[in-house]
Amino acid sequence: MLIMNLKIILFFLLILCINVISGQNDDKEKIRVTGVVKDINNNPIKGAIIFVDSVETNTKTNRKGKYKIFLDPNSKKIAAYAPEHGLLSCDYSREKIASFIFRDGSKPLSVEDMVVKMHYVMIPREKDNTNWYSKYSSILDILEQRFPSVRVIDGRIVIGKGINVLNTSSDPLILVDDQRIDTEQLSYISTNDVKHIKVVRGSETAIYGGLNAANGVIIITLKKQI
Repeated sequence: MLIMNLKIILFFLLILCINVISGQNDDKEKIRVTGVVKDINNNPIKGAIIFVDSVETNTKTNRKGKYKIFLDPNSKKIAAYAPEHGLLSCDYSREKIASFIFRDGSKPLSVEDMVVKMHYVMIPREKDNTNWYSKYSSILDILEQRFPSVRVIDGRIVIGKGINVLNTSSDPLILVDDQRIDTEQLSYISTNDVKHIKVVRGSETAIYGGLNAANGVIIITLKKQI
């Protein structure tokens, strides 16, 4: 009798565990989102790239302009990018349909504009050997020529006005793969190794802390070495 009762108790404990695990999985279950991307004339746009939280996905629209993607419930923004039409984005709140129509006046948008001006992350493809960062001889050249808010004066980097009244320094905070370095060390980084560069200024720098962050923050992500 005791053995029988133990079996019954174990059975109900097993059922309880399964229900708990199932509930946890439900919270993390991805949401299936579909949509269509069209131009001003209601024509479908083929090959539009879908971005989630400013990061490129492997999802593109088919010849009918349709796409399907599975999103994490915590996703905040979804966007569609077509070079000849530009970029459209919208806030995401767990909707199951997200469509985009490029209105009259939409302008072409290059990959460089996406990455440099708008801080979108393009995922490198093995077959894509066009790394535009490598066209420059140094990181300083990239910063000065591609970022309107950045100036390079006698080898020093100045972002915006560039002088923090608290420490009378114009040096920004420089992070390479989350490691802090100084301006001189940038010369040891090959532009061929650069995956992404982002410049942060204004109130957004507060999350990085430190006096130098008030002068702006340069965030460099390098390609992972295989």
